[in-house]
Formats: sequence, C-alpha cells, structure tokens
Amino acid sequence: METYKNRVEAALAMIAQKQLNPTDVERICGVNRTQIYRWKSGEVKQMRPKSFDALVEKLGYKAHFTVDTITLVEIELNTPHTVTNNNIGDLTMNQQQMLIKYQQQEIQQLKNKINQHEDVYGGIESDIVFSFNIKFNWSLKNPGLKVQYLDQTNNYLRRMAEKLGYTSAEMSHLLQIGEMVEYKDHNIHALRNEEQKKEMLGVINNFMNAYKNVKLNTTLLIAEVPVLYTHKNGTVFKSNVEYRVNWVKGTGTAHIRWLND
Repeated sequence: METYKNRVEAALAMIAQKQLNPTDVERICGVNRTQIYRWKSGEVKQMRPKSFDALVEKLGYKAHFTVDTITLVEIELNTPHTVTNNNIGDLTMNQQQMLIKYQQQEIQQLKNKINQHEDVYGGIESDIVFSFNIKFNWSLKNPGLKVQYLDQTNNYLRRMAEKLGYTSAEMSHLLQIGEMVEYKDHNIHALRNEEQKKEMLGVINNFMNAYKNVKLNTTLLIAEVPVLYTHKNGTVFKSNVEYRVNWVKGTGTAHIRWLND
C-alpha cells in the first residue's frame, strides 16, 4: 500500500508503476493525454474525482480516502473481483498483454541486441530511435543531467542526417555520439534556435521536478515531448519524441516520430 497527498500525485504514481505513457493511458482509460502532461509538468495540480475513479478502476487499484491522504491498494489479477467482473477482467488482461509487449521491447533496446528498432507509438512506428546513457543530478539547487547518445548500427544516425540535410559525420558531431555531455551544453541544441533551446531545457526541468515525486516508485521514467529540429537550410521540422529512461541503470531510448505539417 502507498499513501499520497492528492489525486494527481496518486494518479502519476499509478501510471509510473504500470510503466505506461500518456498515450497508453488515454487508450486504456480514456483520460486525455494532454491532461496527463499538465499533471507531470505541474501546470495542473487538481484532478476531477470522476477521472480519478476511472483511472483507479481501469488500472486495477482500490483507493481509500482519509481527510488529507489517499491510499492505493493494487488488486491481484486472480482475485474473485477480477474473475467475476468480466469488464474489469477483460481490461486487466488487455493491459497485462500490452505491458508484456512494451517490457519485451524495452529489454531488447537496452541490451542493444536488435539491429532494427520498432516501437508502436499510438499505432505508428517511430521514424528514428536512439539509445543513450544518462546521469541525473537530482540536486535541489542545481538539477540537471548528462547524456551520451549511442548508435551502434549507424542506421538511425544516417536517417537523422538525411532528414535534416547533414552528412553522417556532421550529425555524429552534433549528437556527440559516444560522449557523456552536460545536456544544457550539448551540441544537439545547434539544431534549435535560442528560444527553442530555452523551451526544451524548461521542458526537461519540468519533467525532472515532476519525476522527483514518483521516481522512488518506479525505475522506468516515460515522457512524450514535442520537439523541434531545424534543417541545415533553416526549415523547422516538428516531432514528438518519447523518452524511455531507466534512471537506476542510467540507460534509455529516444523514439522520434516526425509530424505532418
């Protein structure tokens, strides 16, 4: 059993414990993923009781309320409640199958044992997938992170270079492949203007602050972030990037999906 101060904190903990991203949650529970981003960033600190109840039920929990706390109890898959209620049982089974699929993909990516990465991203495969090593600094005064991009097959590096009008050598320099670098000083920001860089650093800072509240409950942190990349000729490409980070092992993957204008 875990105890939380409010519905938003409890909701984020459930999502993290089930290792779901906002797209997964929207598909399973019907809670709008935009709202989930707002919870994670701290922009929204309240949650409708009806939405919370739906999330609790569909993710397989029971919630017990006191005056100032919420206690979550996870329902076992083989309990009579799950067996006798066909709707909840079906949802739980679907959820279990989905989690197994994602966990298998994550293990393969982290071990770098596949030559071609595939990630189902709301029904659409990712266009580019990078592996990386990461080091977090959870300091209250000076939080930050260092990142080391990897591309063992050189396949996605080439794709990124072609998309943005660079040679593979130039893109390798921009991504600083194999180098552990403070993210705020990373060459990747040369693919953004100063305003875009500032916005991206702000997004990372917001997610780090949000994850402080739930990181002790999970090893896998998942964030879906809108990211802009600038072509060598100045054209700006919009993308959604899903970051999957095992903060304990210091490893992760970045799944880039280009958006149509």
